[in-house]
Amino acid sequence: MIFIWGSIGGWVRALRWHILLTVEKSIPAINVFWANMAGYLGNNILPARAGELIRAMYVSKENNLSASFSLATGFVERIVDLIALIILGSVSLSITEILAKPLQDALKIVSIIAMIGFVAILVLPYLKNGLRQIILKLPALNASTKEKIARHLEHFLRGIESLRHPKRAATFFLFTSLIWLMDGMGTIILAHLLHLQFTLAQAFILLASLGISSAIPSTPGYIGVYQYVAVIILQPFGVSNAHALAFIIFLQILNILIIGFWGGLAIWRASSFAKH
Repeated sequence: MIFIWGSIGGWVRALRWHILLTVEKSIPAINVFWANMAGYLGNNILPARAGELIRAMYVSKENNLSASFSLATGFVERIVDLIALIILGSVSLSITEILAKPLQDALKIVSIIAMIGFVAILVLPYLKNGLRQIILKLPALNASTKEKIARHLEHFLRGIESLRHPKRAATFFLFTSLIWLMDGMGTIILAHLLHLQFTLAQAFILLASLGISSAIPSTPGYIGVYQYVAVIILQPFGVSNAHALAFIIFLQILNILIIGFWGGLAIWRASSFAKH
């Protein structure tokens, strides 16, 4: 059941990225799913979140898209997820009231800063001409190199522009809400299997902490990082260190199984296409 739930979650994430990618051209959603899973597998095996490059290259090569454009849409996805996690974590911490009011106020400020940062990213495409002129005036590069950088910048900004369409943005944020709600429910179900009782707010706090910690380049599979975060976060909720470790190890094993299965198929699929 958890495997099916996680696989559905992977498909929903693919549909969300598909919304951004189709700004450039119409592509099959299943192609985005395979690229996503290959990238997630890369993040679990390789350091420094190298899977982000893998999924961008995978989807761009298979669908004849610009790699810069694909990478930019992936970047937008990650920024939105980070903002969503900060807001979810802040609201959930306020609900559980495990933090003093000054810390709750500080988290609200962080949420506002995150939103301002997101708006700043959306404004970048409007500065396209100015940024291009800056690149073309760089003294240390030859004309062809400047033009190549400017072209990649244009594709990158095109990817960021993908959320400027109201209907597309609304659908994207709807999928984002669904993704984190599914992850929250999945966390509760998994905790129940281990005879732990999590509320949805507690599940969101844990997911937010794990998600923010995974945004920083770390060990492959986030081994050690997730264990530390889970123990620290779950202690105030009365979960022992042993139970917290058991839960997070079980969660990581399930993620490895789901991502390993679909990601492995994606890599095999890509190698089969390469041979032909």
